[in-house]
Amino acid sequence: MTSIFDITNERFFMPLACKNRKIYMDAILFLNEVINGLFEAQDNDKTKIIDKLTNHLDDLVEVKLYKDDSGDEYEDKLDNRSKAALIINKLIDYGWLSEEMIGNNKTLDFNDYSYDFIDLIEKIVANNKPPYTSYVKQIKNVINQFDYSTVDDIEIVDNALNNFVVALRGLRSKIQTFYKHITKTVNLSDLLKEFTGEYKEYFFDSAYLNLKIRDGVDFEIPRIAEQLEKILHDSFNMEKLIDAKMKEKGFEMYGVAKDYIDKAKKRIITNIRTCPLIIEMIDTKNERYLARTTAVITHLIKRGEDIEGILNRLIDEVKNDKVVDENFAYMFTMHHYTFNSLSRPRNYNPKAKPDMLPVDSSVSNEAKNKALEILKEDSKYNVKNVNKYVSNFLNGDKQKKISEQKIKSKYEFVMIISIMMYSKLPKANYEIELLSERIKRNGISFNDFIIKQKENI
Repeated sequence: MTSIFDITNERFFMPLACKNRKIYMDAILFLNEVINGLFEAQDNDKTKIIDKLTNHLDDLVEVKLYKDDSGDEYEDKLDNRSKAALIINKLIDYGWLSEEMIGNNKTLDFNDYSYDFIDLIEKIVANNKPPYTSYVKQIKNVINQFDYSTVDDIEIVDNALNNFVVALRGLRSKIQTFYKHITKTVNLSDLLKEFTGEYKEYFFDSAYLNLKIRDGVDFEIPRIAEQLEKILHDSFNMEKLIDAKMKEKGFEMYGVAKDYIDKAKKRIITNIRTCPLIIEMIDTKNERYLARTTAVITHLIKRGEDIEGILNRLIDEVKNDKVVDENFAYMFTMHHYTFNSLSRPRNYNPKAKPDMLPVDSSVSNEAKNKALEILKEDSKYNVKNVNKYVSNFLNGDKQKKISEQKIKSKYEFVMIISIMMYSKLPKANYEIELLSERIKRNGISFNDFIIKQKENI
């Protein structure tokens, strides 16, 4: 297998790992813009590029350069032009830049693989959300009119599926990060900032919600998988693909072309089977994240946190989004079953046998009782008790405004917050609709909202 160091310089990653990594990174991104502009004007002279990097360094507050091998600062004080020349020569030495002699002048350009890494760096820095929906639509369009006379279609499907899986894995990793944060967060302000900010952006304002609701990915992925199975297991037409590949330079031999097509087939089948598993993991972790967030908020608010601030931030979070229409289905329970999926046997999951935990007899009865009281108090606000509270409040009615409820103590306020939080969970027996009217109870002001009993409960 080819190593990445067979393509790049062995010290290619030195600028990203040494003590000068920040200035190297800044210089690489700056030079990428400068060189492309000068190259298009056929004026990418090395001297001019050094001049532009010098001016860029002049605009910075302070630029300290260290020796890459030892990490020691350069003893001789270099001016910014000397630093610019040093940085560029180092990037040439490490294989990021290449120089070419044209007449009496030297020109600079990035190596081809350098552009790939720069593109990746820019995407990571920009933190762009992947367009999940585009991949599914693209794959559907191709497989519905699959062309065996050229390898274009199988390569489009292969690349789109691979990019889709990479995007989903990134999202899975992100929600895992959210969940790790929430298990450690004790600061309510940070918790709400993440929950109503970045988390909302990733899931309720982003393309992932479009993917789940508008594209019906839980329904479409099995259909795409079924169609791909037919396409890739058509032996006669797959031979046509191999013949088409043999017409390309470097793949003239049957065995080489067949190996290329077989590897593409294997990647496609693996990725299409992986998609539902990753989506299910994301949805499961989402549910746990919401449940954990609710538990932490209710736990902290009982210890004197700002009730009014929490209420109003959550009201902003649960406002109806333009993405969500009347056919909205909870993203956590969007499972579309087919006869094929129903016929597949379930995997046997043996029940774990719990072991008795040894009880430390040295713990005082007072400490035990205090711990039991805390657990009992916290359990008052779980989803089961919130459902019961809502049921008692509705008292047989299909819907009621929360303003009709008597709010006499902190308990009622905590319940209102819990109602908002749990409204996003499939276990909630109700849903809420935000109103524009403001109400004030016990000195706390917040938007009124309607609690509605879910149908078929």
